Amino acid sequence: MTIFSKIKGVYTIIDPEATKGRDIFEVTKQVLNAGVKVFQYRDKLNERNHFLENAFKLKELSNDYEACFVINDAVDIARIVDADYLHVGQSDLPVTYCREILNPQQKIGRSNGSIKEASESEKLGVDYLAIGAIFGTDTMGKSHRKPLGEKIISKIKSQSDLPVVAIGGIEISNLHLVKEAGANSVCIVSAITYAENPELSAKKIVDFWDSI
Repeated sequence: MTIFSKIKGVYTIIDPEATKGRDIFEVTKQVLNAGVKVFQYRDKLNERNHFLENAFKLKELSNDYEACFVINDAVDIARIVDADYLHVGQSDLPVTYCREILNPQQKIGRSNGSIKEASESEKLGVDYLAIGAIFGTDTMGKSHRKPLGEKIISKIKSQSDLPVVAIGGIEISNLHLVKEAGANSVCIVSAITYAENPELSAKKIVDFWDSI
């Protein structure tokens, strides 16, 4: 399986501010045990040296579980630890400069909040399109965003062959809507990493996604 094809199924974000104070490595092991095959390390809390140390350990876990490892924003750390992907937002370092820093085999995903942004991201040569927030969410400072609704997924898929990752307010009750709209992957944070039992919660979500 190529790295490109790994952007599918359930995708989660490991963030020290979004694990209810639990050890990020333990939470990561739990979600990987549950069958999650894509995870992103996002860290706005720790100093850079700690971020790097954690990234090396998480990269080892991704290798052990044959999972796709994504680094949020920090292109230098993504390069150093040889993450599979770098994920950037609209206001982060431009994709063209990220390409110059990353190794040739490393890929880039980008957040998008509209069809126009997704089109611009594709023109910049990204490797996947994250779209959201699809539904209302308070996670990671996104409460101010107006939900886009699942129909935007099918509109973007009709214009692009890139993998689409749906994000924002997604849980088991609305999971079928994003998959039926054509999403290749679904990024779920609070329903997994905030859960009392992240492994059990992730397993239910993975199984349901696979059954749709």
